Parts: sequence; structure tokens; C-alpha cells
Amino acid sequence: MTASRPRRRRWGLLLAGVLAAACALGGRVGVGADVLIDVASLDPSIRIEMPYATPHNFTGVALYPVARCLLRREVAERLVRVERRLGAEGLGLLVWDCYRPFPVQQRLWALVPDARYVAEPVVRDGRPVAGSKHNRGAAVDLTLVDAAGRPLEMPTGFDDFSERAHRGWAGTSPAARRNLARLEEAMASEGFAPLPTEWWHFDGPGWERYELLDRPLTE
Repeated sequence: MTASRPRRRRWGLLLAGVLAAACALGGRVGVGADVLIDVASLDPSIRIEMPYATPHNFTGVALYPVARCLLRREVAERLVRVERRLGAEGLGLLVWDCYRPFPVQQRLWALVPDARYVAEPVVRDGRPVAGSKHNRGAAVDLTLVDAAGRPLEMPTGFDDFSERAHRGWAGTSPAARRNLARLEEAMASEGFAPLPTEWWHFDGPGWERYELLDRPLTE
């Protein structure tokens, strides 16, 4: 039996509404609880520089096909508020890493099997059951920049797998200590929690609500 013309028209209007809503998602990837949003679509003033999208990282190869910062919407909105708070002081954020597909986590663990610096990816029955908060789209690696976009002095560079990158390292210079304290204060104001062994890493509040994802990064 075929649908009547009025019913077909109603279904057509419903489909058009769904498509319109999908277009309105803008920088989002996924649907429902799994949605990730491109931070640049919320606030283009946040500087994005993703070393894992280039060979200029500790692995020597590009791990991401694109330099996109994807985060869960709530985490992304908190980050935007941090940027605006810092902007009032002539400062800003430079982001190094956001959502990380689970297969990339497996590659990183193979290179650095040290749980102090890389979360161990665990698979059971063919699905991820443990990994990084980056795999959940709920963590971010970043630093501070001045009004011209120049990175401020910090204890080390990105992905320094040594005690110098620990937040309590005694050898940190006074300037780096002040800059790190300002970054931590700004991030904590929006609920982000620092990782003790990596000064650049912050976990978004409520990260445990989000599942581990293996969706690839795309344009």
C-alpha cells in the first residue's frame, strides 16, 4: 500500500526539518551524546596548532590528517570562557591537542608505554574500555600566548616526557612558574583539572560521562 499524498507531504516536510537541523549543527561531528564540536566554530580567536597533524612531534610522523580541535560541546564552551577571561588581560590560549581517535592512542602507547605520560588503551571484546580522556573529547593540551600570539615561557615544550614537565618540578624558572600558575588559575575557573605529570594537560569536568571514541578526524 502506498502512502496518501498528504501523508507523503508531511513526511517530506519532516525530512526537510531534519536536514535543516543537521545543517545547523555547523562544526559538530556525530549526534546525541557523542557529539563533538570544532572549537574554532565557537571562537576563532583561540589559536590552534596541532603538532600531531604534522611530522613535528615526538613520533616524527603526522598522526592526524587535519589540524582540528574537536571537543564535547560542554568542554568546548568552558574553553571559550577561559579564552575570553584571558583576553581581558591581553592573553590567550594556544591549543596543541583535543579529541584524539582511539587508534592514535594505541600508536602513542606503543611508542611511550608509560602511564605517567600516555594513558594505556585497553580493548575488550573488540571495543575500547580504557584510554585517554582525549579519546573521550574531554581533555585539552594547551599553553598561554600574549596578545601577539607568542607563547609565554613555560617549564618545557610540549610532550616533554621528563620530570621537568611535572607541575611540581623545583627547577622551573620564576617566569615559567608565574605563567603556569596563571594558566592553571584560568583553567580551574571553568572546572578543568590539571594532570600532575604534564603541565599542558587539563581534563574537563564530567569527563567520565563521555565514552571512548575511535571516530577519525576529518575535514
